[in-house]
Amino acid sequence: MEFSLQILSRVKLYWYHTKSWLSRIRSVARCFVTCARVSTGEQVKARSITPLLFTPSRQDEMSPALSTGSKQQPTSRRSVHYPPNIWDYDFLESLASTQQKRANYHDVEKGLEENVKKLVQERQTEQLALLTLIDDIQRLGISHRFQEDIAQALNRLYLLKNRTEENGLNATALRFKLLRQHGFAVSADEEFGKFKDSEGKFMTSLHNDVHGLLNLYEASYYAFEGEFLLDEANAFAQKHLTKLKDVVKDRSLEDRIARTLDLPLHHRLPVVEAKHTLKTYNGNPSLREIAKLNFNTTQSMYQSELAAVIRWWRQLDLPNKLGFSRDRIVENFNAAVVMAPGPQDGDCRKAMAKLIAVLCVIDDIYDVYGSLEELKLFTLATERWDVNAIDELPEYMRLSFLAMFNSANEMAYEIMKKTGFNCLPYIKQGWCDLCKAFMTEAEWYFGKQMPTFEDYLEIGWRSVGGVILLRAAYFYSDMKFTLESLGHLENLHEAIRYSCILSRVINDWGTEEREQERGEAAKSINCYIHTTGAPVEDARKHMKSVIQENWKKFNKVAYGDSPPFSKAFLELIANFPRCCTPMYSRGDGLGTHDDKVISYLMEVLLQPAE
Repeated sequence: MEFSLQILSRVKLYWYHTKSWLSRIRSVARCFVTCARVSTGEQVKARSITPLLFTPSRQDEMSPALSTGSKQQPTSRRSVHYPPNIWDYDFLESLASTQQKRANYHDVEKGLEENVKKLVQERQTEQLALLTLIDDIQRLGISHRFQEDIAQALNRLYLLKNRTEENGLNATALRFKLLRQHGFAVSADEEFGKFKDSEGKFMTSLHNDVHGLLNLYEASYYAFEGEFLLDEANAFAQKHLTKLKDVVKDRSLEDRIARTLDLPLHHRLPVVEAKHTLKTYNGNPSLREIAKLNFNTTQSMYQSELAAVIRWWRQLDLPNKLGFSRDRIVENFNAAVVMAPGPQDGDCRKAMAKLIAVLCVIDDIYDVYGSLEELKLFTLATERWDVNAIDELPEYMRLSFLAMFNSANEMAYEIMKKTGFNCLPYIKQGWCDLCKAFMTEAEWYFGKQMPTFEDYLEIGWRSVGGVILLRAAYFYSDMKFTLESLGHLENLHEAIRYSCILSRVINDWGTEEREQERGEAAKSINCYIHTTGAPVEDARKHMKSVIQENWKKFNKVAYGDSPPFSKAFLELIANFPRCCTPMYSRGDGLGTHDDKVISYLMEVLLQPAE
């Protein structure tokens, strides 16, 4: 079944982007042959079958570049067999020239935007209609076009808290969610207390209020620590939505209930949600048309950026020269897209994609290939941050160190050119801290040590890669640097910490089985079992509670306090654990090729909105 889905995914993509019927037939035939060969473990060289869409090009045999030049006995190393790259880079690079030649939509969009702005600014619009409009704008991924209008409208609604026109559950829950999301001080007890009966339970009259329950459930995920009423609201809404899902007659409503229960909106990727909402949205025509044009023009930008990143990656040629590392530049770029999806974030996406690609190589050195002594040398070289330090490294590490060193300097140069600010010390420190965390985990592995859950998590949230990514992204997402925000960036503000804890636990959830196969016992679930003696199922429940509690902590510092960062950067911080959810919810989506990951990647990068 899984193999069949892989074939269908590949056929669908090439069919969609190939105009010639003869080319379609040839490519589909080749695609079936390639998928069959890959499924049996056979390695297929890209040049022998181009122009296939998916052309495995990894080398399982170690390159001569891995030699250290020494005549000593070869070092005993760990091994892992990552599946080969499945994307045809020539094809993806070609999209940049074909997909960017779109009509100029500027005049059309401007007229449509004016129509929507009037609706948002209209003071006579009833509260529920205005709240629904704002919610739709956000779900469709076009809130950046109406930021000031939305802020003014929500401020008006906030000042009307004692004079609300609509006081039903639906309007109250939607209002609470949007106001909290935008940093307004709203009390869960004040907003939802009126929906409880004399016994302190939610009223039975709410059991069949589908829209009210949906928005109550969504609002509950913006809870802070200690807001027990929202915990009750979550359980109440979940219970009755589960019952209603099987009896509602509206198919689109049934789908929305199922999606909400599977993953709440607050934990979903905004760009993926925008594409899905476009498929089902039948509301304001102007709003839909703006969202469609916005998605397609932004996707065209993605394709141009992806082509540039692929060219950089091919020139770097690390996977072929190293042999043991993952070749996942398309997946790396997609991670950058879902973290920073806006049309204004192009430079940020390209820089993050390159950083993630190099990070994966460094991670594979520490996790898969390096000996303990070699890893110590690499960690020391990173701390020195001196290009001359590579003389003391094995050849394969020299290439990786230079890739890290050069990409950091390239990024610092770009930021200095734009702003005059030298961000290199922050990027350098991010790499140093990451390699130190990697080194600690390597010492656990080679020493056969099992840390306590607390000790593991203290290192694990630093080794997940979020610190270096978010530090770098900060300089692209917010060009107005302040001493206060720079201080919080350097000291790893709680928002960054909670985001990385979430990503670590979610990552471990998906990669646990694969990493245990290669002998890595120090993962969150195993460390918790070792520390507490709890059975596996209890450990898994605890990991879910860790995720829930850290989202609450993140909500507090991002939406409840006065955060030192811009809203754009806070959204990027929130998107880091969000992008881990689809990547690792069914396994190791970066180490292997998961059909669900491939499907959502195609939705975002390759298939335009209709």
